[in-house]
Amino acid sequence: MRHPTSQQAGLALIEALMASAVLGIGLVGATQLILQSLQKARENRQITVAQHWAQEAMDCVQAQPLTHSTACPSPQTRVVQGVPYTRQIFSSSASAGPTINLTVRVTWPRTRHRTSASTTPGQDWGSQASGENQIEWRSSVSALPAWVGVSLP
Repeated sequence: MRHPTSQQAGLALIEALMASAVLGIGLVGATQLILQSLQKARENRQITVAQHWAQEAMDCVQAQPLTHSTACPSPQTRVVQGVPYTRQIFSSSASAGPTINLTVRVTWPRTRHRTSASTTPGQDWGSQASGENQIEWRSSVSALPAWVGVSLP
Protein backbone atom coordinates (compact mmCIF):
# COMPACT_ATOMS: atom_id res chain seq x y z
CA MET A 1 0.00 0.00 0.00
CA ARG A 2 1.37 3.36 -0.99
CA HIS A 3 0.91 6.54 0.97
CA PRO A 4 0.03 9.66 -0.97
CA THR A 5 3.00 12.06 -1.30
CA SER A 6 2.54 15.38 0.40
CA GLN A 7 2.84 18.67 -1.48
CA GLN A 8 4.93 20.05 1.37
CA ALA A 9 7.81 17.61 1.20
CA GLY A 10 11.10 19.55 1.53
CA LEU A 11 9.60 22.85 2.64
CA ALA A 12 10.97 22.44 6.15
CA LEU A 13 14.48 22.27 4.71
CA ILE A 14 13.90 25.45 2.69
CA GLU A 15 12.50 27.22 5.75
CA ALA A 16 15.54 26.18 7.78
CA LEU A 17 17.89 27.49 5.07
CA MET A 18 16.05 30.83 4.91
CA ALA A 19 16.12 31.17 8.70
CA SER A 20 19.86 30.43 8.67
CA ALA A 21 20.43 33.08 5.99
CA VAL A 22 18.50 35.72 7.95
CA LEU A 23 20.37 34.81 11.13
CA GLY A 24 23.71 34.99 9.29
CA ILE A 25 22.93 38.45 7.92
CA GLY A 26 21.97 39.62 11.40
CA LEU A 27 25.19 38.26 12.90
CA VAL A 28 27.30 39.96 10.24
CA GLY A 29 25.56 43.27 10.99
CA ALA A 30 26.12 42.85 14.73
CA THR A 31 29.78 41.99 14.14
CA GLN A 32 30.27 45.11 12.02
CA LEU A 33 28.65 47.21 14.73
CA ILE A 34 30.95 45.78 17.39
CA LEU A 35 34.04 46.33 15.25
CA GLN A 36 33.09 49.96 14.58
CA SER A 37 32.42 50.50 18.29
CA LEU A 38 35.86 49.14 19.16
CA GLN A 39 37.48 51.39 16.54
CA LYS A 40 35.70 54.49 17.89
CA ALA A 41 36.66 53.55 21.45
CA ARG A 42 40.32 53.25 20.38
CA GLU A 43 40.18 56.65 18.65
CA ASN A 44 38.56 58.26 21.71
CA ARG A 45 41.21 56.78 23.99
CA GLN A 46 43.95 58.21 21.76
CA ILE A 47 42.34 61.66 21.81
CA THR A 48 42.00 61.50 25.60
CA VAL A 49 45.69 60.60 26.03
CA ALA A 50 46.71 63.44 23.69
CA GLN A 51 44.51 65.96 25.52
CA HIS A 52 45.88 64.90 28.89
CA TRP A 53 49.45 65.28 27.69
CA ALA A 54 48.69 68.68 26.11
CA GLN A 55 46.99 69.87 29.32
CA GLU A 56 49.99 68.77 31.36
CA ALA A 57 52.35 70.78 29.16
CA MET A 58 50.07 73.83 29.01
CA ASP A 59 49.76 73.93 32.82
CA CYS A 60 53.53 73.79 33.22
CA VAL A 61 54.23 76.43 30.58
CA GLN A 62 51.55 78.81 31.91
CA ALA A 63 53.02 78.58 35.38
CA GLN A 64 56.37 79.92 34.14
CA PRO A 65 55.71 82.64 31.55
CA LEU A 66 58.89 84.64 32.14
CA THR A 67 61.39 81.84 31.71
CA HIS A 68 62.01 80.53 28.22
CA SER A 69 64.04 77.60 29.46
CA THR A 70 62.92 74.01 29.60
CA ALA A 71 61.74 74.29 33.18
CA CYS A 72 59.17 71.55 32.60
CA PRO A 73 61.31 68.47 32.05
CA SER A 74 59.30 65.81 30.32
CA PRO A 75 59.74 63.65 27.26
CA GLN A 76 58.73 65.09 23.91
CA THR A 77 57.79 61.65 22.63
CA ARG A 78 55.78 59.05 24.45
CA VAL A 79 54.38 55.64 23.54
CA VAL A 80 51.06 54.71 25.17
CA GLN A 81 49.53 51.32 24.35
CA GLY A 82 51.64 51.03 21.23
CA VAL A 83 50.75 54.48 19.85
CA PRO A 84 53.64 56.99 19.59
CA TYR A 85 52.73 60.57 20.55
CA THR A 86 54.89 63.61 19.82
CA ARG A 87 54.52 66.90 21.71
CA GLN A 88 55.76 70.31 20.62
CA ILE A 89 55.64 73.45 22.76
CA PHE A 90 55.91 76.91 21.21
CA SER A 91 55.93 80.32 22.87
CA SER A 92 56.13 83.70 21.20
CA SER A 93 55.71 87.30 22.24
CA ALA A 94 52.50 88.99 21.20
CA SER A 95 52.75 92.21 19.22
CA ALA A 96 50.50 94.15 21.58
CA GLY A 97 51.55 94.39 25.20
CA PRO A 98 53.52 92.12 27.47
CA THR A 99 51.70 88.94 26.47
CA ILE A 100 53.22 85.59 25.60
CA ASN A 101 51.33 83.33 23.20
CA LEU A 102 51.60 79.66 24.06
CA THR A 103 50.92 76.72 21.76
CA VAL A 104 51.06 73.02 22.58
CA ARG A 105 50.69 70.54 19.72
CA VAL A 106 50.37 66.77 20.14
CA THR A 107 50.47 64.50 17.08
CA TRP A 108 50.09 60.75 16.67
CA PRO A 109 49.66 58.46 13.63
CA ARG A 110 46.24 57.82 12.19
CA THR A 111 44.65 54.51 13.04
CA ARG A 112 44.87 52.24 10.04
CA HIS A 113 42.06 49.84 9.37
CA ARG A 114 40.45 48.45 6.27
CA THR A 115 37.16 49.92 5.23
CA SER A 116 34.47 47.81 3.64
CA ALA A 117 35.15 49.53 0.29
CA SER A 118 38.86 48.69 0.22
CA THR A 119 38.92 45.06 -0.74
CA THR A 120 41.36 45.28 -3.63
CA PRO A 121 44.88 44.09 -2.75
CA GLY A 122 47.30 46.99 -2.68
CA GLN A 123 44.52 49.51 -2.11
CA ASP A 124 45.12 52.17 0.52
CA TRP A 125 44.13 51.61 4.15
CA GLY A 126 41.08 53.49 5.41
CA SER A 127 39.71 56.77 4.21
CA GLN A 128 42.24 58.84 6.20
CA ALA A 129 45.40 56.86 5.62
CA SER A 130 47.90 59.67 5.13
CA GLY A 131 49.05 62.20 7.70
CA GLU A 132 48.64 62.29 11.43
CA ASN A 133 46.04 63.10 14.01
CA GLN A 134 46.76 66.34 15.80
CA ILE A 135 45.43 68.50 18.58
CA GLU A 136 46.67 72.00 19.21
CA TRP A 137 46.00 74.04 22.32
CA ARG A 138 46.58 77.78 22.36
CA SER A 139 46.64 80.19 25.23
CA SER A 140 48.24 83.44 26.25
CA VAL A 141 49.66 84.61 29.52
CA SER A 142 50.84 87.97 30.78
CA ALA A 143 54.57 88.39 31.14
CA LEU A 144 54.04 90.89 33.95
CA PRO A 145 54.08 89.69 37.54
CA ALA A 146 50.65 89.23 39.10
CA TRP A 147 51.20 92.01 41.65
CA VAL A 148 51.65 94.76 38.98
CA GLY A 149 48.65 97.06 38.98
CA VAL A 150 47.46 96.05 42.43
CA SER A 151 47.01 99.03 44.76
CA LEU A 152 47.77 98.84 48.42
CA PRO A 153 44.96 99.57 50.91
